[in-house]
Amino acid sequence: MLTEGQIKYLATIPDNKRVVVRPWNSKGLDIANRIIADIKSTEPDLEVILLGSLPLKIAGQEDIDISALCVKSEQLKHLGNFKKLFGEPGRYGKNSTGWDFERDGFSVSVWLTDPTADTTKAQIQVFNLLRDNPDLLKEYEKIKLEAKDLSYKEYQVRKYEFYNRILGLK
Repeated sequence: MLTEGQIKYLATIPDNKRVVVRPWNSKGLDIANRIIADIKSTEPDLEVILLGSLPLKIAGQEDIDISALCVKSEQLKHLGNFKKLFGEPGRYGKNSTGWDFERDGFSVSVWLTDPTADTTKAQIQVFNLLRDNPDLLKEYEKIKLEAKDLSYKEYQVRKYEFYNRILGLK
């Protein structure tokens, strides 16, 4: 079962978009750490976290997912520094603003996001469950590795179903 927000996001994915899953690449951690250091140099009071497959050291899409945590009501005062670092944002959510760019062959997403939002809390909870449970982590990596011939939309559905199951949402 999928949530309403997940269904809405899936509707935005082009049907012809394909998923590419690659083995874990430590180079991504170096790139992520440099980006996080850039953020922390201008926004030292924000908590900045690296999520996704990269810090879990499993196969993935060679993407870097960084979240800078800031309640929605305070985000506007930080937006200028993020624009200086990453340019104009390309994505806007109810509780977040996002930048997408390439860095040294890796796809990077940086989000200025509200840690009190349900979607952010769920994302962090899934990450922590995977980080702390080797069996779940293996199951999750298997989903990724078996996705090589799937559309990106079907890949995302399988990930969402897994997330919802481990969060007890079924």
